[in-house]
Amino acid sequence: MFVLRVRSFHWLEQDLRRPKRWESWVGPGRPPSAETLGRVLGLIRREDLRALLATLNRRAWRAKAIHRRPGELYRVVAVDGHELWASRARCCPECLTRAVTVGGAAVQEYYHRVVVAQWVGVTPPAIADFELVGPAEGEVVAARRLVKRVVSTYGRLIDVITADALYLEAPFIQVVLAAGKHVVVVMKQEARDLYQDAARLRALGAPVVIEDGPRTTQLWDLPELTSFSTLNRPVRVVWAEEQTRRRQRVGGRWQERVEHSTWVWVTDLPPAAVAAARIRRWGHDRWDLENRGFNELVTLWHMDHCFVHEVNAVEALLLTLAVAFLTTYLFYARSLKPAARRQLTRLALAGRLLEDLAVLAGASVWPTPRAP
Repeated sequence: MFVLRVRSFHWLEQDLRRPKRWESWVGPGRPPSAETLGRVLGLIRREDLRALLATLNRRAWRAKAIHRRPGELYRVVAVDGHELWASRARCCPECLTRAVTVGGAAVQEYYHRVVVAQWVGVTPPAIADFELVGPAEGEVVAARRLVKRVVSTYGRLIDVITADALYLEAPFIQVVLAAGKHVVVVMKQEARDLYQDAARLRALGAPVVIEDGPRTTQLWDLPELTSFSTLNRPVRVVWAEEQTRRRQRVGGRWQERVEHSTWVWVTDLPPAAVAAARIRRWGHDRWDLENRGFNELVTLWHMDHCFVHEVNAVEALLLTLAVAFLTTYLFYARSLKPAARRQLTRLALAGRLLEDLAVLAGASVWPTPRAP
């Protein structure tokens, strides 16, 4: 269903009712309703779906179907949260809640949030696992559970965990380190002792300058800082000042403007193991999760549509979606010839499969039940 980019159970229910469509799949009788589809989804064992996703990912890595950059020796997984959907009317016992103002009045809003683990800096994008954020707990708590599970599941297929500034907490970093993995986390909190110490040390040293097309980066490598008091171990800070030159047309004339940005990352990896430029690259690779993960799943795979509102079904839906996501990428890259790929996008492929399967003629695809 998700490989075909079905946009909702209600849409599928209506399409199932059209004459001479899907008969080989559902038979000549009354097709299932949207409610039935959602209820069946909630009966699927999430453990089985996780095992299926893990098997698919491991086989893809083993077959070298997931490609790292040339010369990249590490496998980096980004962890981040995403809000699925919100409602002021529908809710379930596992919903998160918040107060919003509508027309000057406070209204209760219900929503679900999920933490995703995805390999970044690779092609195709590959999702390792999901973890729903439960009521009355923070996103980082759910992320700690997720990290423990993906490390246990994938082992050597993960070397580094990268995350945004929300995750710069000692308990999260300790979970990663205790699992035998390395960590790269953004630091934005200027009030932190670690940030201030790094800023003072940066002012005393000369940076390494990297020219990369329109972008110029100044990098400071600051190892062995002990200001992260709750972590009880030294950390390394990589500080980047970036200037990016962009041309834009203003009043009929081209003008060049310069964008400035500051990035600071905290890591346990020493300079002798990984250069500061690579730490910076991993830090920026984290956006793969947003640009090539969430963005595509939301825009083209309808991840933010509320297919069903029951926690087991929601998790089963997300895991099924991850399987379909990777399967489609692998089929497109490895089973279609280059000439076919030039004429057929992945979205167009889904549309063609949908129509071909919907009008499949002949006997049922399901085996005939044996007589008792």
